[in-house]
Amino acid sequence: MAMGTNLDGLAYWSSAMPTLDLMKSAGVWLPQAPGVYDTGEAVRLDGDGWPLAFGPSGDHRYRWLVVNVLHDNPAALPGARYAILYDGGAPLTVLDVDGARVLLRGAGRIDAMAGGKGNLYLRLDPGAAGEDRVRNIRVVREEELPLYRAGQTFSPEFVARIAPFRVLRFMDWMRTNAVFAPDGAGRPQSEEVIDHAPLLDWADRPVPTAMHWGDGGRGMPVEAMVQLANRTGAQPWFNMPINASDDYIRGFATYVRAHLRPDLKLHVELSNEVWNAIFPQSRYARAQARIAFGPDGEGQEWYGMRAAQVGIVWKQVFGQSLLHTDEPGRVAMVLGAQFDWRGPETLALETRHWRDGDGHPLRAADYVDEYAITGYYDGTMNTDAAVPTVKDWWKDADGGYGRALDALRTRIATFNTPLYRYHGAQARAYGLRLVTYESGFGESTPPSQHDNPAYTDFLTKLQRRPEITALETSNYRAFAEAGGSLFMNFGIIGASSKWGSWSALESVHQTSSPRYAALMAWLGAQPIAADAIRAGSQKSAAPRPDSVATAAAGR
Repeated sequence: MAMGTNLDGLAYWSSAMPTLDLMKSAGVWLPQAPGVYDTGEAVRLDGDGWPLAFGPSGDHRYRWLVVNVLHDNPAALPGARYAILYDGGAPLTVLDVDGARVLLRGAGRIDAMAGGKGNLYLRLDPGAAGEDRVRNIRVVREEELPLYRAGQTFSPEFVARIAPFRVLRFMDWMRTNAVFAPDGAGRPQSEEVIDHAPLLDWADRPVPTAMHWGDGGRGMPVEAMVQLANRTGAQPWFNMPINASDDYIRGFATYVRAHLRPDLKLHVELSNEVWNAIFPQSRYARAQARIAFGPDGEGQEWYGMRAAQVGIVWKQVFGQSLLHTDEPGRVAMVLGAQFDWRGPETLALETRHWRDGDGHPLRAADYVDEYAITGYYDGTMNTDAAVPTVKDWWKDADGGYGRALDALRTRIATFNTPLYRYHGAQARAYGLRLVTYESGFGESTPPSQHDNPAYTDFLTKLQRRPEITALETSNYRAFAEAGGSLFMNFGIIGASSKWGSWSALESVHQTSSPRYAALMAWLGAQPIAADAIRAGSQKSAAPRPDSVATAAAGR
């Protein structure tokens, strides 16, 4: 079984700090006035997210703009030195927070030192109008500036942590759990208009020149993701926007075919967890199902149909069979299913209302290649109902960790394992490869305990216990024995909090942990060629005599 990982989302607080240019993960521009941290006004920005020239005006209250480059980030080094490069001539400076200061000024460059806690904030004051406005700001650690100037995008330290993995899933990097409109610099569609969100064309994609690649932006550009895949030799896993048009899909696939290393295969998924009602893509799918199939249309059936159509476009670009086969091509189309609901996945697999232009039935399962579920393990310590039990464990001599670990072991054996077998059987029935799209330690602080740091501390220390290495491995093994061919860890580098300990490492500067050690041991003990990820598929069900040409007719 191959091993891959998701990459944690970009943000100024992210302890992964993956990009050399830290402006790519900076916060949004905050409009400020004397005594007012955020006036709440809209800031006029250009298409890349840089502020347009501004000055004192009756049209707005703010008098300057501030952006958080690094804030409350446990991986930010105290007193680190940064080169701040920019175009334009409007006044730009470093806020004196916790000792941060400007060291040297030059044309288009400020040398600065971060504060004692690693924080770094930039302030932009009104300046010259027109083309002299400040734009194209880049913030790079002084010692990493030669790498940046040589054309590298990612921190060597970050690359070293992820390099062993066979597959990298870019779901959070692509800001998949948002529905964007063609216009606007990173503003997701509001709840009221998601049902009728317009389609995105290739011209609407995230671009390298954008200020933000994380929160505040539209996601990471394909150019950067392909660069990382080429550098690490990992297979990329791309998540297409739920409202991507065929033009968007074709443009994306064409770029990847032209620039991805030819020895690398890849995985493609339509959005993420479209079954999950907490995400806007689920609402969008339900609305599209009503349009496609009538007032009783099911969102999961529309998702299955659209996922198949997306896969068809990708496979056309790569010149491979549109139907899944025993000898797969470079592109593997992924269809996601909910882990602990048995049955609803058939809506997406069977697509019983989908017809080609001649009225022939089409089945999504014939056009996808991988059947994806989660592989999280938890001991149900994350519910309010469990709080009295967990607090009772704390009275034990070992602080309750023994019983918590037992609960996790039991959960893997009695909950995860039977469900792995069920989904393994479903995958085999349709001739698909069984994979996970996210997996790992699944505990988080129950809502009633969010203001109780002792509960969060207990769960954080639990996932640091040395016993977790063997426990993680038992979860991998259970999935592999059910027929799993690819296991995708969720977070790789991210700090623990009341919202969960989702990542195997808590900082990019950390070289190991019990969870990371389990991942590395599995990779090291079972070295495989990249092609092995695509091997071991079950015999495919005989393709239906469908019209493949009309199946490709998407949107």
